[in-house]
Amino acid sequence: MLALGVMLLAAAGCGRPPRDSAAAAQPGPIRPAAVAGQFYPSDPAQLTQTVDGYLASAKAPARAARLIALIVPHAGYPYSGKVAAQAYRILKGNAISTVVIVGPSHHTRVQGAALCSAQAWETPLGKVAADTELVAALARREGFAVDDAAHSPEHCIEVQLPFLQRALGEFRLVGVLMSDFSRENCARVAKGLAETLGGRSALLIASSDMSHYPAYDDACKSDREMLEAIRTLDPEKVLAKDAELMRRGTAGLVCTLCGLGPVVAVMEAAKKLGAEQVEVLGYANSGDAAPETRDRVVGYCAVAISGKETAKMTQEPPENTEKSAGAPLDRDQQRKLLRLARRAIEEYVRSGKVIEVSEDDSALTQPRGVFVTLRCGDMLRGCIGDLEGREPLYLNVRDKAIASATQDFRFEPVRPNEVRDLHIEISVLSPMWRETDPSKIVAGKHGVLVCQGRRAGVYLPQVATEQDWTCEQMLNHLCQFKAGLPADAWKHGAELYCFTAQVFGEDELGE
Repeated sequence: MLALGVMLLAAAGCGRPPRDSAAAAQPGPIRPAAVAGQFYPSDPAQLTQTVDGYLASAKAPARAARLIALIVPHAGYPYSGKVAAQAYRILKGNAISTVVIVGPSHHTRVQGAALCSAQAWETPLGKVAADTELVAALARREGFAVDDAAHSPEHCIEVQLPFLQRALGEFRLVGVLMSDFSRENCARVAKGLAETLGGRSALLIASSDMSHYPAYDDACKSDREMLEAIRTLDPEKVLAKDAELMRRGTAGLVCTLCGLGPVVAVMEAAKKLGAEQVEVLGYANSGDAAPETRDRVVGYCAVAISGKETAKMTQEPPENTEKSAGAPLDRDQQRKLLRLARRAIEEYVRSGKVIEVSEDDSALTQPRGVFVTLRCGDMLRGCIGDLEGREPLYLNVRDKAIASATQDFRFEPVRPNEVRDLHIEISVLSPMWRETDPSKIVAGKHGVLVCQGRRAGVYLPQVATEQDWTCEQMLNHLCQFKAGLPADAWKHGAELYCFTAQVFGEDELGE
């Protein structure tokens, strides 16, 4: 019975197989599954059936919001699988290219935040490609470093992958481990995540169970209070509630959140990315799955952290939407943004530092969507943007300029000796509107976002002009080559969202 109890607790919470992490094989090109057959089924058919069953029984989300982050448990599936599915059910239909999972390191003490250099992560359901460009970008941030040995035996990221594979389909992964939960380290990790992810189609996940190992009723009370703190979206209140609960001396309670640091860091990063609301999707503890263990349980929660509805959800007619973009920027304002973009690229490529800037021109401090395009001669060198305008325009330009130079996965990062040869173009976007009549889309005037299921793609207005496309040609290329959909998906249920853009570049302004 003692051995059975230890096995139950290991699968229910943060227990792990008896393995020497220091001697564990390092991932290399592929990070192999380490806990298949222990925390979740190792047989692909059984694993698919298990995960799909959990997702099918999970309650569908009541509303569509701009999902920024999730908090999801990482225990064995028989214990936390139903709760985890409440979080992953919300991903159905979302277009997310990259998932960043931040979890606690159970085996190895890591400094700052530990990344994994593997090219792919393997589960019984197949391989998940790593977002190696994003890993490299994060590795350049203060506090982040590659530590493959810490990732080799770790389960807190791995157990999320089968759910993501079944709920999201194709995506790329970045795994981050923490063991320093100090306020300073959480703030440093949050800053690195937010500044690197801005403008990307990325989802943050904090991998964490809740209370370990009080009796059933004590766990429910502790976890209920912690969830109330999480609902505030205030990292300071979460840390304060953790300290308060631990001071009470509840019998058996060794932690309130085993991933306290990841939860705080993800929460703070999500706020920087525009999060404004928290929804608790589900809660249970291991005593619900195994009543015989109610004297010593582990808690689990599923939480969604979201921003306002995305701009693409608006149904405003085009004329009203375009008016809401405000007056066009004048030439002086355009020059100011172009010079800011070049300064930001020069400094970041040279030193890895993001320049500090301020602005008092109200036209440049309004939140606006923006794309920054870099060319070297006639060749594209980078293009990254933000359709929704979650931060002031001038900061958005700074951040997207840096991202275009260093984080566009299609290209190697810009080198210092290349900066002088770059031509910078900025596209300042209007709010988007839903367009149900494709015949109203004007090639060269309207940018278009296409969405269907988990896939999405966007073209800026100038792309059709550069390629000399008709509207139909543009939509066919957009669906097929940007969104990975059938070329005629726009005729068969894909949603179209339009916007206009004020486009200006250094050549036109004599910069």
